[in-house]
Amino acid sequence: MSNKQLGIFFDTVIPQFVEQRKKLGLSQSRLDEMIGCARGLVSKWEVGIRKPSGFLFCCWANALECHIKIKPKKTEL
Repeated sequence: MSNKQLGIFFDTVIPQFVEQRKKLGLSQSRLDEMIGCARGLVSKWEVGIRKPSGFLFCCWANALECHIKIKPKKTEL
């Protein structure tokens, strides 16, 4: 994944996760526990210091009561 693609990911997806976490009233520490990951890891994901693996990304979404939706890219003519 290129830096540009990572930038788009962190500019669009991660803020939605942060918003949902806050909406549910969960602390980052509580989310660490719910996911079963190392303490402080959610914080690092949210600020972009670390990147979750595909599996942990799915666990993160699940803990936030969210679904990950896959859709095809729009092709330009």
